[in-house]
Formats: sequence, C-alpha cells, structure tokens
Amino acid sequence: MDSSNETGCRAPEDPVLCINDCDLFGSAATMNMCSKCQKGMILLKQEHAKLAATSSKDVVRRSSSSDESELALAGAAVASADLASQISQLKSKEGFEKVHSLS
Repeated sequence: MDSSNETGCRAPEDPVLCINDCDLFGSAATMNMCSKCQKGMILLKQEHAKLAATSSKDVVRRSSSSDESELALAGAAVASADLASQISQLKSKEGFEKVHSLS
C-alpha cells in the first residue's frame, strides 16, 4: 500500500503560478492564487460587502424618508379637504340661518 493513502497526506502538487500573474506560486487551496493575492481578494470582497450594506441602508433610509414625505403630503391634503369641507358647511349653515332669520 502507498503510505500517503494510509496517512491521508497528499502528494505535492506541481507548482502553479498565481492567476494574477504576480510571478509567485499559488495552490488549489487558495484558488490558484498566492497568499498575498488571496488576502487582497478577501479584503476587496469585505470592502465590497461593506459598501453594499451601506448603500442598501442608504436606500432604505431614503425610501422611508420618501414614504414619510408622501404620508405628510397625503395628511396635508386630507386636512385641507377636511378644512374646505368644514368651511363649506359653515357657509351653507350661515346662509341657511340668514334665509330663515329673514322670514
């Protein structure tokens, strides 16, 4: 039997140049990148994740403030319609009282 199979060790791989052409060697464990390029890729992904999280929070914040603005405008429109209705009712009531007070 082969001793590497018994111990679970793998035979060394042939050297593979880093996929980023940095003249260093990579391995299958690091997606054929050298450790320096892999670390850079991990940091870049983390930075992108932070930016995406910040952007989505900003969109939610804008969306909620936009919704609040729309609600405020809708509330003002309802209040304005209620006020107009009340004024109209008062005017018709005053007109009714004037007509009936003359008779």
